[in-house]
Amino acid sequence: MIEVDKISKTFRVKGKEIRALDEISFQVGKGEICGLVGHNGAGKTTLIKILSTLIVPDAGEARVENHDVVKEANLVRKLLGVMTVSERAFYYRLTGMENLMFFASIRGLSLSEARSRAKELLEMVGLLEWKDIPYMKYSTGMARKLALARALITDPPVILMDEPTLGMDPISSREFRRLVESLGRNRTVLMTSHNMVEVEDLADRVVILNRGKLIASGSPRELKERVGTMKLVRTKMPDSRLRKYIVSLSDQYFILRVPENMNVEGDEVSREPATLEDVFVSLTDEVDSTTNRSRGGGGWRRWAS
Repeated sequence: MIEVDKISKTFRVKGKEIRALDEISFQVGKGEICGLVGHNGAGKTTLIKILSTLIVPDAGEARVENHDVVKEANLVRKLLGVMTVSERAFYYRLTGMENLMFFASIRGLSLSEARSRAKELLEMVGLLEWKDIPYMKYSTGMARKLALARALITDPPVILMDEPTLGMDPISSREFRRLVESLGRNRTVLMTSHNMVEVEDLADRVVILNRGKLIASGSPRELKERVGTMKLVRTKMPDSRLRKYIVSLSDQYFILRVPENMNVEGDEVSREPATLEDVFVSLTDEVDSTTNRSRGGGGWRRWAS
């Protein structure tokens, strides 16, 4: 279980204070997969680092399996499996098996235990066939699977994942989602992602951050019901408040996908149920992560990779 209670964190960048997290509170229960979403700079990775005991919050508390991440950091680390997409997470010249055995050994497993656990995990994530291939030759999808295997070495009850499918092709991404789905049956999983289809497919609960604040949380179904039906409208150049709703350009007209209760000048094309992407666009503004200032919409949904 993960409990976040009024967590705040501020950084100083070039003499300016950036409020990365502003009194964030939510819970993720055992057997739940929670998707943490938001623009670049919204505070997702900062929160993951706090939960994984890498940085300390300025205010508030966070607990993993009822243990405080600051006061009981050493114990919390034993309860966590953390998956990141950093290329520095493994030794390039070691094989997948050798990498896992190394990380298992530094977690306290004997040589025979490390070998057995590494083989078990490689089979679980579908990499046993490539166990003797150097990591440098792994594809992006294979590297992500190995990172997941590493996070599972001690069979932890809580898994944290930061952009786990970043850079994956659609087939590898789909395979990986099925792995994560199976993990969530008896563990607590918190994952960040910009892929709204992935989050909608996997998550039991979604937490949306915008400029360091929690602006919405709930199941994908609850959040979609909050936005309701979407309508597609064909219009000329929209004003700045509508630019984030642009989905395409047709015959010198813009096609907007907006909530049905929004008044937009133009011709209605069709109506469709809301997706989680629609929820995200409707509830957030677009933020420039380098300045943490609003760009006033726009972007043609570039964040939805």
